[in-house]
Order: sequence, then structure tokens, then C-alpha cells
Amino acid sequence: MSYFPNVEKIKFEGTASENPFAFRHYNPEEVVLGKTQREHLRFALAYWHTMTQDGSDPFGLPTNQRTWFGATAMETAKNRVDAFFEILEKLDVDYFCFHDI
Repeated sequence: MSYFPNVEKIKFEGTASENPFAFRHYNPEEVVLGKTQREHLRFALAYWHTMTQDGSDPFGLPTNQRTWFGATAMETAKNRVDAFFEILEKLDVDYFCFHDI
């Protein structure tokens, strides 16, 4: 199952791109000072902050509705992992951490 079926893999398109789902400055294969941008900028995604934030704050109840919500807490947890790795693939991010970077 795809949790983000309307989002293609995010690619470098340059500064002239009007695509809101494109990298304009980050080109992972461009060499800068002998290393690719991917080697210089080793992005990581924090699982906890990306996948479990529910939109609540001190003034209100949760507002986020996620495609990975299941009928039970266990189903949601399993779906959340699959959705997270889908995000990593679509953003072409090589690293992740559980909580904070």
C-alpha cells in the first residue's frame, strides 16, 4: 500500500522549477569541493517527530489525520513504519534516527 500515492519521488529540478515537490538547490550528484552534495549534506529524518506528531498543542485536541492510522494502536504502529520508509524513499534520504538528530 502506498501512503502517499499522489507524491512522486522528489528530484532536483533547479531554480527555474515551479514544481512544489522538487529540489531547487540541492542536487545530490553535483560535486562541490571534491564531494557530491549527498556526501556533504547527509540528511536524516527523525522517526518520532515526523510520524507521531498528532497536531495537538496546549490549546486544543489533535487535528492531524494520517493515512497510516489503523483500527488499533498496533495496526497504526505497523503502518507508520511502512509510511516512514516510503517518505525516506520519496525524499531520497539515506539516514534516519528514532527521535532527535
